[in-house]
Amino acid sequence: MHIIDKLSVSGSVIHGVTRVIERWIPHFAPEKFQFCVCSLRSPEISGEIFEKQGTPIYFLSKGKFDPTTLTSLLKLIKQEKPNILHLHGYGAANFGRLASWLTGIPNIVHEHAVFPNQPLYQTIADTLLSPLTTKALAVSEPVREFMISQRKIQPKKLETVIIGLPLAEFQAPKPDQIKVVRQELGILPDEQVITTVGRLDTQKGQIYLLKAASSILRDFPKTRFLIVGDGPDMSMLQSYAEQEGISKQVIFTGFRKDVPALLTLSDVIAMPSLWEGFPLTLLEAMNLKKPVVGTPAPGIPDVISDWETGFIVPFKNSEMLAEKIIELLKDMELAQMMGDKAWEVCQNYDISNSVQRLGTIYADLL
Repeated sequence: MHIIDKLSVSGSVIHGVTRVIERWIPHFAPEKFQFCVCSLRSPEISGEIFEKQGTPIYFLSKGKFDPTTLTSLLKLIKQEKPNILHLHGYGAANFGRLASWLTGIPNIVHEHAVFPNQPLYQTIADTLLSPLTTKALAVSEPVREFMISQRKIQPKKLETVIIGLPLAEFQAPKPDQIKVVRQELGILPDEQVITTVGRLDTQKGQIYLLKAASSILRDFPKTRFLIVGDGPDMSMLQSYAEQEGISKQVIFTGFRKDVPALLTLSDVIAMPSLWEGFPLTLLEAMNLKKPVVGTPAPGIPDVISDWETGFIVPFKNSEMLAEKIIELLKDMELAQMMGDKAWEVCQNYDISNSVQRLGTIYADLL
């Protein structure tokens, strides 16, 4: 049973962790593993993705600190009789470990990001609940360090498993489909496209790409900026684009299901994140042979090397972000070379690797 705090976050339609679980489940042999998903919050539209794949999805409809979450979770566990509780998120880890202790069912605490300001209440909870952790997983080495120092996980129980991407499934659409999407978005054939994909939130740093846009447009006036995603910063980002006089060059797409098409029609992918775990959008871009300009946020430097697969620029440094994007727009041969190298590196991160390792971990816990 995958237990997650909620399927969406910060006003976005779907949480990245939700997408991970959705991608994982079909890759396990159904004769060996059966899954269900439990959200601690109220029903959300993103629950449909599990319904479509035939995965049972349950919503406890509880508040963040509602103590009755535990009794409702225990009731669901009694009903579904899971063999393992796979926990994603603070609430899931807290109530899930208590449920694990009370039922004797082993648990896995799975962390997907490094949070710069973990709440004090969670540090206290993690300290108290650490002995109840059966197994813990981190999506990258920086996340592993975070789990030891902040989540109080015992190193002997902790393992790093990079999630990866279903590479064979995440492919570029046909050229005629790309042409249709460009026309839909109003992007002319001679315009270059800079794209960033992610929840519109402080964490993802879209504001720094918009701050870089004016410099880029001075050198390349026929450039469009695709801001893909939804979230709480939408209005602020739109207002900023208006104030800077660049709104006609910026396209806010909102939530989109055709991310492969949007990445394929792009020339450069920007990832100005302030913190991460291991952003899967990074692998999505690399698998489509796109050069990436990113920050040193956890997970990004693991696969992006300067002058090989893209560029790493300092946090919140719009000037250098613009400089590196301009460098790639000026030298499309360099951009293509980096994109090709990025694709090569990405082939080491197929989701089958994490599925295989998770299968072994599950078997060991049974």
